[in-house]
Amino acid sequence: MKAEISAIKAVLQAGLSGIKSRDIYVTEDIRLIRATGGYPAIGIKDGTTNFDTEVSDQVEVVQTVTLAVYVQLFKPEAGIMGDTIQKGVLELAADIIVLLRNNDLGGLADSSLPLSIGASELLTDGNLVIQMAPVVMQYTKYDDL
Repeated sequence: MKAEISAIKAVLQAGLSGIKSRDIYVTEDIRLIRATGGYPAIGIKDGTTNFDTEVSDQVEVVQTVTLAVYVQLFKPEAGIMGDTIQKGVLELAADIIVLLRNNDLGGLADSSLPLSIGASELLTDGNLVIQMAPVVMQYTKYDDL
């Protein structure tokens, strides 16, 4: 999972314009508002790893990764829908899917596909108001027994 997360981070840092590389990071919790950094941002969170033995003496390894899209909320609707100044969480989620769908992460995955874009949520720590939407990706690979 560590290699996959690092590869996802590199793909997003290279492919997403309008988000600084330092604002694409690994997070311990997608609902955690970090103390430093700017917005928009993408938090990458490890997910489940499932193993299944195939008839062909291979193990199917299916991993999920959640990518939390964050934008700072400045005015109504803009956090979700975007405006002329910044993209909203729905637009950024779509950009992530375009970059990661069918991306083998440099040979680390045999297939990759989006599973869901979750409902956006409002997060606050008293100082910041953030709109967040989770994007869940699934990566499948086959290893010999």
